[in-house]
Amino acid sequence: MAERAEQIYQALLETGLSEEEIDQQIDEKLIEYQGFMTKQAVLFLIAKENGINIYSSEYNSEIQKEIEELIDYNDFAIPISNIFEGMQNIVIAGRITEIFGIKNFIKKDGTLGIVGSFQIRDKNESIKIVIWNNQTEIMENKFFQKGEIVQIIGGYSKRGIDNNFEVHLSRQGKIILAPEGVILPEVNKYEHQDLSKEKVVETSSKFSIKALRNKEGFIKFVKGTVQVDEFKELTLKNGEKSFLLKLILSDESGSIKINIWGMDAVEYIKIIDEGDSIKLSNVVIRQNKYSNEKELNFIRNSKLEVISI
Repeated sequence: MAERAEQIYQALLETGLSEEEIDQQIDEKLIEYQGFMTKQAVLFLIAKENGINIYSSEYNSEIQKEIEELIDYNDFAIPISNIFEGMQNIVIAGRITEIFGIKNFIKKDGTLGIVGSFQIRDKNESIKIVIWNNQTEIMENKFFQKGEIVQIIGGYSKRGIDNNFEVHLSRQGKIILAPEGVILPEVNKYEHQDLSKEKVVETSSKFSIKALRNKEGFIKFVKGTVQVDEFKELTLKNGEKSFLLKLILSDESGSIKINIWGMDAVEYIKIIDEGDSIKLSNVVIRQNKYSNEKELNFIRNSKLEVISI
């Protein structure tokens, strides 16, 4: 796999892309896929977008399988307690503590729909999982039972009719039974917990910037004063325009860089002034491979608000 990745990198160079341009596209894809893909996997996707002909039909299924194997979902998993309303691309794992079964219903267009649901628990919290149509087939697997560990990949969160959070599996999502690399505390396999009594967890912890340097992955929110470092327009290989806004967020403990891509960069440069107090929500912290410094990156659900302190 590594050898093939090197060949693809060389093929991209031969198209006229510089190493800097390739690395920039890799970084953009890593942000776009929010950690679902490794650097090698996004390299395959970039090659495909640039028309490199090794993606012939005889290799397609093999390459897609290899890309799938490169995705390390465990690195992107979050605790159930970190889930809040409106999140997408959620990866969580837990032991099944209750199976609510599968039900048929009639959709608005008159066709038949199928919905299934069950409850999982990790070390500290429980949550209801809702799946639809063909996805419910996994609940008919003989190994799908209380006490078994499952991993939910590609879920989105919303409030149920009881106002508690639920995770619904997206159309592209999947459930893995007994996933590798996931270890959870044992629970009573016949334990039943009433979801209506489950506490709604709203994480309200604020990190200082100094504390952020010891973090990796999802950060619910952080506050500070802002300084504009750079705003620039980019021309992608396909001719499309993109934008990058680089900010510096500071508080009494230190400072950290922020990267905002695309039209979000355009919108936020309009509303912020040097020295504004801002609040960042739902951002991801990663280490810059060139500077080795931690940086905050915007993803689909990220938000910047100018606030008064």
